[in-house]
Amino acid sequence: MIPWEYQITIHELPELKAEGQKRTIECDQAGLCFVHDVFQGGLQWLEDLFQEKGKEGWELIQSGYHHRQLFCIWKRRKETVEKG
Repeated sequence: MIPWEYQITIHELPELKAEGQKRTIECDQAGLCFVHDVFQGGLQWLEDLFQEKGKEGWELIQSGYHHRQLFCIWKRRKETVEKG
């Protein structure tokens, strides 16, 4: 059995840069999220987050969006010490 470790993080979405712009993120029960009305360059923070967590070995397994916050559940293989 593969030992996993998990991490839960909450990320505040950055403010929209231009007045009147709207962002809609919809997530279904399976954890799939869809972003609507994305403004140019507005998701660089999300790509940066995924790159940073990926370098640390974390894999996003589920996310949700609520009131300008992105809730993420991550997992990675737990390092085990060999006996003997």
